[in-house]
Amino acid sequence: MKKLMLTITILLLPLLITTCEQPDYSEQIEPLLDQYVGVWNGDSLSDLDAITDTNFQLRMMPELVPLVGIERLKEAISVTRKQFPDFMINETEKLFVGDSAVVLRWTATGTFKGEGDLTINGKKVNVPGFSVIFFNEGKLTGEWIAYSDLTWAKQLGFAIVPPTVANKEK
Repeated sequence: MKKLMLTITILLLPLLITTCEQPDYSEQIEPLLDQYVGVWNGDSLSDLDAITDTNFQLRMMPELVPLVGIERLKEAISVTRKQFPDFMINETEKLFVGDSAVVLRWTATGTFKGEGDLTINGKKVNVPGFSVIFFNEGKLTGEWIAYSDLTWAKQLGFAIVPPTVANKEK
């Protein structure tokens, strides 16, 4: 997690420094952000075609490996909606950083509905996180999503079990 925070800080520092005397991009980008969050919250996936670049890059915890293209973005959103049919992103803060990125702080909520008779079915999550959303020439070009995997897993009923002394000796 420290490595992720350091990477994001290094990425955003030049953007934060250059925000002085920059034009206000919020008027142009706010409607796109509203639509984008709306798609995560259940609006039509086809809305992404008008607001995202064809080479959109989505990076999500824990791997942060880029998923490239609108279709991959749609797949990621579809998987989330399937696992959490009532999934909602509730934005808590928005900070524009220069002419190419905005940081959204949010809370994700939802109820897990997995396949089969899983003991975690029906468990609710309420997980804070943030996204760095990139834009260029009136299109959203990417998103990096960060949140605590541990918080998410604990709310679903998982636990971290430390190794026992017997396991250490092997």
